[in-house]
Amino acid sequence: MKDRKSIEEIHDYWVNSSFPEKYASKIERSEFLTEYIKKYISKRGYILEIGCNVGRNLNHLYENGYKRLAGIEISEEAVEALKQTYPKLGEHAEILQRPIEDVVKEVHTNSFHLVFSMAVLEHIHPDSEWVFEELARISRAFIITVEAEEAENWRLFPRNYREIFEQYGFKQIEERECSEAGLKNYTLRVFKKTGK
Repeated sequence: MKDRKSIEEIHDYWVNSSFPEKYASKIERSEFLTEYIKKYISKRGYILEIGCNVGRNLNHLYENGYKRLAGIEISEEAVEALKQTYPKLGEHAEILQRPIEDVVKEVHTNSFHLVFSMAVLEHIHPDSEWVFEELARISRAFIITVEAEEAENWRLFPRNYREIFEQYGFKQIEERECSEAGLKNYTLRVFKKTGK
């Protein structure tokens, strides 16, 4: 892409443009995602969301009985909004407020039963694609992605997540188009670790 921005420019955008009030209101997206998480992860499972923003997805899981929750979020504004909007979640979940690139290598192998993202991995700069192998390393069982795989602009990088995660020891077990959740042109993919 001709007008590609640097990793730092992408990070700066999301640090300063997190829009937590916008993300808090899209509950139908959390309901859609939770439907899939319930199929594969017990209430005792340890779950990590990449790019949790205001915490809407994590809070929906919390309200559905999932208590072992963690999130990574680049924006301090979004993390503060999470604590204000969902105080119980803010008290119980482990939220790491740093770029994924600064966190993921510190996480122990097989730490989480599920690692998931919704409209976040699509913003990972091509120079940071090493992050995907790290996400596979830290998930002991499942990865769920909900991403716009074909969209492209200065902060959206098109990728096929099936091709990515299947090269790191996961097998896709489910795929679904997401327009019913208000995510037109997004694809949900569920991956299970194969033990390779």
